[in-house]
Amino acid sequence: MNNGNILVVAHGEKRGRCVPTGDAFLRRLAMTDNPLLMDIRIHRTGTGKPDLTNVSLVIFWLGDPLKQKYPECYLEALEVATAAQDAGIKIINHPDALSMTTKSRQAHIWHEHDVPSARGVAVQHASELTSAIEQVGFPCLMRSDQEHAQRNVIRITSKSDAERVNLEALLPAVVLKCYDVRDEYRSVGWDSDSLFYRFHHKARAIVFQDRVIGSHLFFSKDCIVGLSNSLFAREERPRRNFARRLGYHRHLLNEMIGLDKKYFAEVPKGHEELVKAVAVMGLDFAAVDYSLRPNGSILIWEANPYFYLPDGRDSVLSAQRDAVARVNQSFDWIADNIARMKADRPALTIVSSQ
Repeated sequence: MNNGNILVVAHGEKRGRCVPTGDAFLRRLAMTDNPLLMDIRIHRTGTGKPDLTNVSLVIFWLGDPLKQKYPECYLEALEVATAAQDAGIKIINHPDALSMTTKSRQAHIWHEHDVPSARGVAVQHASELTSAIEQVGFPCLMRSDQEHAQRNVIRITSKSDAERVNLEALLPAVVLKCYDVRDEYRSVGWDSDSLFYRFHHKARAIVFQDRVIGSHLFFSKDCIVGLSNSLFAREERPRRNFARRLGYHRHLLNEMIGLDKKYFAEVPKGHEELVKAVAVMGLDFAAVDYSLRPNGSILIWEANPYFYLPDGRDSVLSAQRDAVARVNQSFDWIADNIARMKADRPALTIVSSQ
């Protein structure tokens, strides 16, 4: 992969967080003898300037928010992007767009463009917390403004809750409006046996310009839904697995898997809103987490352009969820979109982070 005409700019050693997505994607290309593999050349930050001769597409696969978390990588990437633009080379996920993904900035952009999402207010100093909560209102969520992980997300329902927060550990932080979508299902008289009535949920889709594919649908007892606290993760534990062998909990697992598979197989609801959410941030490609509301609309929580998608064998409940086939299909879809963009699609308009 030394002479390819697709340049992928990635973090150099010890210069940024690594996720398994990129390596798993390359292995899939190799497994399927995809000609795209021979087109790809990896350039690591911290290794000098890349040669752009014969390059027709530059992909920035870097942790975000890039400028805030990895300023040296941002400056290097920006130099590559500027040279690529001057040469008329197409770009996927410009470094400036990768620097727009702090939770507060993301919320502001979405609010400006009427994207269905939660309002957010940045908190740079402890003295700003009270004002931020007053602007957003109760209940609200407090979390790091620069992290995608669902850990250390705090739900605040009162002033006393806010007073107990160890804010210094989160700064820079963001206060986001908290919507209880499970309660929306309950308040409209939804079927009480439905998983959406009984549990909180989070859907994830992958957006590539104007195209969208479903990724997963998780349920949880917690309002903040992530892999670690999902019911899938719970059902993977040895005790739950043993109980199912005795006939317990089978219906719940089968129902969750059925909805998860159905979500993956269909065009996600809110396709236009998902595309818009990514586009208005200047991004070409991102995973988007959101909730499905009982009236058929969606509520978008975050866009993550440097997302976690491991080999299907490493996915939660891999065999039961057909994860290997699903992840392979997702990687094939991404490869098709990269090839499509390389051939004839210009990059989206980039918004500046300055």
